[in-house]
Amino acid sequence: MTEIYKNLDLDVIQESVGKLTPIKESRLFIMSEEVGFNPLQIRKNIKETAEAMKLLKDNVNVSFDGIYNINDLLIKADKGMVLSGPELKNVLVFHNHCERIVKQFSKFDESLSIRDYPDSVNLNQRVFEKIERCVDNSGAIKEDATDRLKTILSDLDRAEKDLYNRAHTFIDKHGDSLQEPSIFMRNDRITFLIKNSDKNKYQGYTYGTSSSGLAFYVEPASFIEANNRKVSLMQDREDEIERILRELSYLVASIAEEYKENFDSLMRLSVIFAKAEYGRRRNAILPELQEELSFDFESLCHPLIDEKKVVSNSYRLKAPYQGIVISGSNTGGKTVSLKAIGLSILMSYLGIPIIAENARIPFYRNVYVDIDDNQSISDSLSTFSAHIQNINNILNQTDDHCLVLIDELISGTDPKEAQAISLAILDKLKEKGSSFIITTHFDDIKKYSYEDEKILLSSVGFNMETLSPTYKYLEDSIGASNALEIASRYFDDQSIIENARGYLQKNKSEHDELMDRLSKQIEETQIEKEKLQKEKAEAEKQIKEFEEKNAAFDAEKEKLKKKYLDELNAYIEEVKLEALEKLESIKETKNDQVIREIEKLEEKAPEPEKEEKPVLKVGDNVRIAENEQIGVITQISKDKASVSVRGLTVKVKLSDLTLMPKIKKPQAKVIAKKYSRVPSEINLVGSRVEDALVEMEEYLDKANASRMSNVKVIHGIGTGILRKALRQRLAKLSYVKTFKDGDYYDGGSAVTIVEFK
Repeated sequence: MTEIYKNLDLDVIQESVGKLTPIKESRLFIMSEEVGFNPLQIRKNIKETAEAMKLLKDNVNVSFDGIYNINDLLIKADKGMVLSGPELKNVLVFHNHCERIVKQFSKFDESLSIRDYPDSVNLNQRVFEKIERCVDNSGAIKEDATDRLKTILSDLDRAEKDLYNRAHTFIDKHGDSLQEPSIFMRNDRITFLIKNSDKNKYQGYTYGTSSSGLAFYVEPASFIEANNRKVSLMQDREDEIERILRELSYLVASIAEEYKENFDSLMRLSVIFAKAEYGRRRNAILPELQEELSFDFESLCHPLIDEKKVVSNSYRLKAPYQGIVISGSNTGGKTVSLKAIGLSILMSYLGIPIIAENARIPFYRNVYVDIDDNQSISDSLSTFSAHIQNINNILNQTDDHCLVLIDELISGTDPKEAQAISLAILDKLKEKGSSFIITTHFDDIKKYSYEDEKILLSSVGFNMETLSPTYKYLEDSIGASNALEIASRYFDDQSIIENARGYLQKNKSEHDELMDRLSKQIEETQIEKEKLQKEKAEAEKQIKEFEEKNAAFDAEKEKLKKKYLDELNAYIEEVKLEALEKLESIKETKNDQVIREIEKLEEKAPEPEKEEKPVLKVGDNVRIAENEQIGVITQISKDKASVSVRGLTVKVKLSDLTLMPKIKKPQAKVIAKKYSRVPSEINLVGSRVEDALVEMEEYLDKANASRMSNVKVIHGIGTGILRKALRQRLAKLSYVKTFKDGDYYDGGSAVTIVEFK
């Protein structure tokens, strides 16, 4: 980062953003990123961060956890070196993370420019399928990695079992010769601790003595051939494993360059999401960009001041103004305003969100800064000299597309001469056409700025009652330094302040008196303006609240009206059904007189409108003609339907079903609304089986109703009882298509992946 921007604390912001990515290289990239002034790059930075912020706002979780730089392993393989099993596993893990992110982004809108990063990732499935077949989760070579290794291990297992059986037989048969009835391994060979007196009895080889010297580790002659066979098979195993590792390392070398680029793509993508996450956490925005060389910040806050204490201000610089001169009291916020504007522009160029309500900024070719004490001890420069040298460099480089920020224009020398130099510098900045923001205490500069139509004279507020700054930025105003008022808070002897006032009054010119009166009038006008603005804002707030309440009342009224009509219609349908049932019951009594009366009534009644029989569908409440039971259709196949009645499913002809009215709104809509944010997994680890079954089924009902394609059920491994019970229940659920163990990164057999129909 350019050194001069450190005075704006840009490096502090970059460090804060860098902490929001888990990838080390991404943090380093953010902290060292240079501000570029290329309009195309600026637009790209802002667009990418804006897209990432939109995804975060939509609750899209893009995780970069677990991604780390494997370039050292790729270089090692590329040089022909053999990677170990754990190293191959690390390369495989990185590949799987690449695959996960590519798969996730493939579902996003293709117009997103940030899709270019995952879309550029080149996945070589052939190589990593081979690694996955050969390397287990711990990084060890799998026993069935190759047919040869599988055969060797099988032969080795038989050889070891045979050896141990023979060894136990030897111990049982020759126990009197043994110092200890145990098997001892020496150089991967089975030996026995045989007493000194019998060490030559079994011939073979001796591999040293015991610590007491009373016995020898002996490999009997009868075991030599079997031990040789075992050791030979062990060597074959190591040779085959080495061959497998070499082959896999060669495959990794073949894709080394591709996966270096893959890491770079994911690293840069994580940089974008770190900036977006910073914006999300700070409730920040990205500015609009404009060709016009002007800026407009609404309610801008300095990002490094405590959000509970920071004062927001609105700043603007547009034609006919070329620059801003800020005056006002010490510690009143002049430097903070200067830094907030400059820092926000540089942050925006890097694609880092700023804390404001709205903002529009131009494309500057450069931003030049002169802030703080630039005294250089090594160059033997005084504060004044270093200050002048820096401003000289700025004036030599700046042009009509640059922004110049100078805090306390010329200090550290005689005030009269300093004011003269300052005015000459302002002339030069105007001549070059540069935009500028300058802070000052000098009255001559205030007067110059007040009379110049290209300079917006502004100030920071000061409360004369509390003798403290307000930190409010005031346009079209002149600010006094208020040095005497501030000093009066610190001097115990107030006579010092009174004497100072006398000296000040004695030295005041007519011009100074005029400036004081003008400053006071402007300040009073500004106070009145702020008061009117507050009253206006309060009135607008009350109008908005009234409109919102009125709209809410209308919406509630319509909602209640619809609810009442739905319930009324449902009630009428129920009454009709009940009346028809009673009518059928009366007819069955075969009471001719009653039947005749009913038939007369039916003849008098108007002919009902013929209604088409409604088309039945899954989810409808229906009555079964055969037994009058009420149920819900769960499946329809040709002319039959599966109906769930009190937990039991029966198959019934569609012609034997009658559609029943629903009093409430369709359950599917209610569920969809209620469960619009169903998590993608449920954790049942530690739950009792009975409780876990209930929780899982409720969760799956919600997930299925929310149209999710699959979910995770986390149950752990433990004794396996909970896993078994949950899977037995899953097998009975009609809406479950399949279920299986999670892969290594999902949790393996501790997790069940459930896929819905």
